[in-house]
Amino acid sequence: VAADDGTTYQRTLRGRFVPSGRLAPAKPSAFESRLVDAAHPLPRAFMAASGVKSLLARGASAALKTGETVARLAEFPFLGEERRGDKLIAAIGPGVFLPRRTVAVAAPVPAPAGLKPKERWIDVNLTEQTLVAYEGAMPVFATVVSSGRPGFETPEGSFSIYAKHVTVTMDDTAAGAEAYSIEDVPWTMFFKDSIALHAAFWHDKFGRVHSHGCVNLAPADARRLFFWAGPTLPAGLHGIVATRQNPGTRVIVHK
Repeated sequence: VAADDGTTYQRTLRGRFVPSGRLAPAKPSAFESRLVDAAHPLPRAFMAASGVKSLLARGASAALKTGETVARLAEFPFLGEERRGDKLIAAIGPGVFLPRRTVAVAAPVPAPAGLKPKERWIDVNLTEQTLVAYEGAMPVFATVVSSGRPGFETPEGSFSIYAKHVTVTMDDTAAGAEAYSIEDVPWTMFFKDSIALHAAFWHDKFGRVHSHGCVNLAPADARRLFFWAGPTLPAGLHGIVATRQNPGTRVIVHK
């Protein structure tokens, strides 16, 4: 659509108009984590930084040598951490290490009190920027997330998913310079007020804080979690609210 002054606008799916010059294509993250199983148990380490090289050492007292660059969001077994001089390092294989500050570690945690046998629940670790999904005491899925950055911290506590939507508009037009409005945010699961687990197709910062308070996931991970967690969404529906007969999955958020 062209205005009288020659400015062109694009119409959104929700009927809004945005200047064409302020638009750029979004490239969703292609990252997809894997299920936790016997071949890929917890704890797991995810490379959360870019341009980091591995560290190699042939023995406990050997000097660390620089190895190859590790791809961001690459996943490894986490074999523990140790200090070498002034470096805190994470072991990811025999004689292979990464700087501990560059990795997000998904580790098992005790099940919350009052859990039913095989009840599904989700653990979000704000310090590590990881999420682990459980069935009872058994972890079944682990990935990296982006929670709220300073000033927009994700609330801690024990919650339950109270509503799910295949897509939803998420906005905060009262946030001044931080104001935003994003239409059709996919795989959204609200667990406290306007705070939700959802896909983020507009960034690839997973493993680092980045959001306005929600827990962002890569699209493929968010979709997997959406159909795994309660309340169950009947076929053909776009959204649902949790009920006693169709309860929402518990979400534990902590540092």
